[in-house]
Order: sequence, then structure tokens, then C-alpha cells
Amino acid sequence: MILLSVGFSQRKSSKQLDSLVAAEKAFAATSVEKGVRESFLTFFADDGINFQPHPTKTRESFLKRPAPATRPPVELNWRPVYADISRAGDLGYTTGPFTFKDLSPEKRPNRYGFYFSIWKKQSNGEWKVVVDCGIGTPDHSAQKLEFQPALQIKWNATRRINLESERASLIDLDRKFLKTSQSRGIVDSYFRYLAGEARLHRDESLPMTERPVMRSYLSSKISTLSWAPIKSDVARSDDLGYTYGSYELKYAGTNKLEKGYYVRVWKRDGRGNWKLVLDTFSPIPAES
Repeated sequence: MILLSVGFSQRKSSKQLDSLVAAEKAFAATSVEKGVRESFLTFFADDGINFQPHPTKTRESFLKRPAPATRPPVELNWRPVYADISRAGDLGYTTGPFTFKDLSPEKRPNRYGFYFSIWKKQSNGEWKVVVDCGIGTPDHSAQKLEFQPALQIKWNATRRINLESERASLIDLDRKFLKTSQSRGIVDSYFRYLAGEARLHRDESLPMTERPVMRSYLSSKISTLSWAPIKSDVARSDDLGYTYGSYELKYAGTNKLEKGYYVRVWKRDGRGNWKLVLDTFSPIPAES
């Protein structure tokens, strides 16, 4: 059992958050210096996943394939512009812009996007990626995005928690979120669960961080949306957690049905209620 406390919030960095951001920067630097394969093998946890397009253990996937004789002529680079961490310092996430460059003689156009990685501190104290889910975006190279830490919650009351029970409760909350969306509609349900500082990441769009933009997207783009959670985890301090699962989305005004996987980060607010701080989708290509 773990004691935790509940209270107010403020925005500031910390040594723990700095160590998480440093791990992300080292991950990106290794990708540029040694290539995607080497960096992903180094910085992913053994059970860490990305979406290929289905949830796949990343290290296991790379190790099943022989290493290429020469490094592929591409460069994947990124940088964190937003990050958050649990009060216990054991779970956190970062997100920011990435650029994929073709270094071959063909020099195909650059591809742009926003990465999103959930990190968990291992028993040896090292940060490792446990979930990675990026989106493609328009060219963001002209944007001057500065790093900022997320609001940190300060707790002032105590209670005892059981982590297994809290993981199950977070799955139940994700299911409750779905039921609310079915009874009250997508827009109302999202705005009931969204934190004051939240992000929506959707493929082919820049991340949405402003309420009016989110409302416009949710009200005009989505006809129906359903999902089924697969897994959850929470920090030892029970103030930060995540869920991921599968979804089906029908776009408004079309017959297009999109299937894929979502990842959600949940965070306790000042009253101890779980709120949604990041919601991202990873669509499955039609031919997959």
C-alpha cells in the first residue's frame, strides 16, 4: 500500500522531469548518430510497444530481423517541447516535433510529425519507453516551439492506494468515458473528461491544444466513435496513468470507417479526479 496526498498545482521543472527530458534528447541524438534501429533497441523497454500498425513489442520486432549490412540512408530526429512526470518520478511522457529525412541520392521530400512517448523508470533507475505513438503532420519546420513543462499537481491530503486496483479502475474509467459519449455525444463527453491543459493528436493535423479547435474538430469531423481498452498502467503516486486500446471512427459526411489504436494519458486534478491530458490515435492503413 502507498500513501499519497492531494492539493493544488503549478508549472515548474524538477530534477526528475529534467532527467526524463534528458533521456528523450539522448534517444533522439542516438537516432541521428547511430540510426533508428540502434536507438530504439537502446531506449525501449523489453515490453515497450509501438504501433506497426498493431501494438508490437518494439525491441522484439527489431531483433527478429537481421541488422542491415549498412545503415539505411535516412535520418529520424525529434525534440521534446512538452513533458510531464508523476510525483513519484516513475512514469512520464514527452511529445514534440519530428522530421524524417531521406539521405539517399533520390532525396525524397522530408516527412514531418509529432512523436509521443510514455516512459517508465526501470528497476535499475533508467528511463525506458513503454509506449510510442506518433502522428504525421504538415511541415512544422517554420514553427518556433519552445519547451514547457506541464502543470504539476501538489497534493495535501492522504489516502492509501493499491496499484493493481488503480490500474483496473483506470480501465473502467475509459469504458465509462465510452458510455458517456454514447449517451451524451462525443463533444460533451470529451469536455467532461478533458483536463484544463490537454492535447488532442490526430494524424495529418498539428496537435490541438486550444479548446475552440478541439470543439470544432470533435463536432464537425466525427460521426461515430467507439473504443475498447486493452491495457492501463499508473504511477506509484497514482497521479499519472495511461490507457490504450482499439477504436473505430466514422467521419462525418462520408462513409469512411477508420480503425486503429488510441493512447490516452490521464492525470489527477486538484480534487483527485482523473482527467484526460493527452489523447492520440494511430490509424490502421486500409490495406493492413
